Amino acid sequence: MSLKGSPDWSQPVKAGGGEMYFAHEEPRRIYAPPLDLRVAVEPGGAPALALELIRLTGGADGPHVFGLLTIRFASHFAIAERQESVFLEHPDARVEPLIPRGGFLRFQAAAALDVPEELLTPKPLVWAGAGALTFAAQLGEAATALLNDALTNGMVTVTALAEVDALGLSSRANARVRFNPAALAPMISAAAVNGGSTVEAITAVLMGLGDTPAFGFIGLASNADKLAAAQACAERVIAHYGCLAPAADPASGPVFVIDTAAMLDGDVTWDLSDETLTPRGFVLASNPLETARQAAANDFRLTRDAPVVPFATGLHVLSIYPNLPARRVGVLMLSTEVRVRPFLPDRPQTVSASALFRDGDTTRTLPLRLSPAEPVAFDYQTVAFVTGAGGAQRLTGPVLRHEGLHLTIAPASFPVRFLRIESTPALLALATLHISCKGKRGDAAWSAEAGLDAATPSLAIAVPLDVAEGTLSVMATSHDHGRTLRLDTRPLDDCWLDLSSFPTAGPAMAEITCAFDDSAGLAAIECAPEDRLDETAAIGLVRLTPAMPKREWRWLVTNPLRDGFCWRWFRNPGEPPAPWSGRVDPAIGPLTLTSSARTSVSGEVEGVR
Repeated sequence: MSLKGSPDWSQPVKAGGGEMYFAHEEPRRIYAPPLDLRVAVEPGGAPALALELIRLTGGADGPHVFGLLTIRFASHFAIAERQESVFLEHPDARVEPLIPRGGFLRFQAAAALDVPEELLTPKPLVWAGAGALTFAAQLGEAATALLNDALTNGMVTVTALAEVDALGLSSRANARVRFNPAALAPMISAAAVNGGSTVEAITAVLMGLGDTPAFGFIGLASNADKLAAAQACAERVIAHYGCLAPAADPASGPVFVIDTAAMLDGDVTWDLSDETLTPRGFVLASNPLETARQAAANDFRLTRDAPVVPFATGLHVLSIYPNLPARRVGVLMLSTEVRVRPFLPDRPQTVSASALFRDGDTTRTLPLRLSPAEPVAFDYQTVAFVTGAGGAQRLTGPVLRHEGLHLTIAPASFPVRFLRIESTPALLALATLHISCKGKRGDAAWSAEAGLDAATPSLAIAVPLDVAEGTLSVMATSHDHGRTLRLDTRPLDDCWLDLSSFPTAGPAMAEITCAFDDSAGLAAIECAPEDRLDETAAIGLVRLTPAMPKREWRWLVTNPLRDGFCWRWFRNPGEPPAPWSGRVDPAIGPLTLTSSARTSVSGEVEGVR
């Protein structure tokens, strides 16, 4: 399988407030990891953050309150700013987002603030497709009270820190390594800190090993070669045996837990020049409670009361999070059925319950009455009603097992594939998006359509599992002049849309030529992007001479729906500026001028394409 186009960890770019990476074998593409995580926006403009308060009443020591906290995060890439930062050095390169695939999130606060330990403990940050990551956790009484106070009274002294990872191409070295994984495992374990290892720590272990029957590099010529080989080998150890884990100190960087039990006895040889995908971790800051404070100031209510649950012996309240945007297209109804097997001899009967998710619902709670001594463990199955050729169809997912009071439903649990589509506010501020999906279900056609705008920046389209030959197309329509722009049709897959998603965004180039048909020794024009004619910094000067009658002008397109440029003849200082031309489309061909047309008798600017 070709890994062309993958982020290449060995080709970093230092610009734009952080490290970025060239794409493998594609020098005109640069991947930008997120700079931080921000709370996503729900339809209507509310932040995708909610704290559901669940009260148990009737107990001997009074009512108890616990909470279900859900947050959907959107990665913040600042593509436009980072594109501008690399433009001078790499004028042909497009900056694209590097989407993280999941990780962990923990809250943090000043030492003087008494924060419950469960808030400071890392919890899973689950990939939700289309650039989104979700956090959902059931919290105890103390943590719920603190967050409720933060959301209702505006306390913002608690922030958050996320550890995420993404896949890219590992470092490479012109060498091979032979080793016994079982012999290497205890050495890696000994160098781990609280069970976590970094690439640097594993590299140091490998650098300290001499050439033995259990380990050795082949093809090295110097210590520098050994260091490069050790790093390439360390990254491959993580790729084969490791996974991202919460760090004891995230400020020191992400760590990976190495599954030493999987490092079996035997002889292994790796070619370190091979192309191998390996994860790389990133630590991202977030401030969801500041977002909540701003939302509360705009009268958004982020806490809600669930129905009061009467206390009873053996009562448990299960929280279910379907890990989907609030808006869902193509599904009439979505539910989860829960069944708790008999627990003999205390409870001989099966306990059943179901949670219904209507469009807009993102969480549900279910009370389960079990025997006092039994653990919380149950089977669950998702159900979806979709429109079929003969009317509504009931589809069921696999029966799965879960332990614990909180369930985040994985994508594979659904009887349909939810296609997650999300757009950034920057794109939706300029255009509305029309999404069209097509495919076949047997001999019948299948299709679904939806739209994204500033009020609905994300959605999920239910795609039946038997849809074949599926395609997705996106059309953007500009707010100001109605111009439309289509993305190339693509296979049905999660879609994160930004200004940078369109091929007309990013670096642009126009060829300008001048035919010198008079005695002029110089013809100079000013060029500017069509949407930034009044920005002095965006105007460029192009000088043409009989010796060099052809030039290139390069600029950055920040609005892909307005990707043209305008030009005017350069006037000397003190002269009134010439008027701008109409829009020039760089895709049509070179801009061709004649030197004699610089000024007509009336003083107006003339020029021809």
